[in-house]
Amino acid sequence: MSIRFDTKQVSLFAIFILLTLTLTLNHAYATTIAVGSNPTDVTFDSHLNEVFVSNYDSGSGNTVSVISDATNTVTEIITVGSGPAGIAFDSNKGEVFVANNVSGTVSVVSG
Repeated sequence: MSIRFDTKQVSLFAIFILLTLTLTLNHAYATTIAVGSNPTDVTFDSHLNEVFVSNYDSGSGNTVSVISDATNTVTEIITVGSGPAGIAFDSNKGEVFVANNVSGTVSVVSG
């Protein structure tokens, strides 16, 4: 089997990728959002543009912070089981599953 490349096409594609990365990196910025203490895991709901952060043994209890991707602000704090460590979003059901390490439970958060 033989593979042939058009070097002009490959070179133009490489330049396009470099320009795209350069433009993206030049406009990138970081935002710090305060959540509960000891944030351990993050998941994203692409339908509602919300970020969920599990806060292991935070000062006010064991919580999940909900962050609006549009405003970069915490919109809700949800109490879950003891020691939330892992977190995952199920896009088919629109639910967030939180693995609670200390209590040995899973909290299910419905949108």
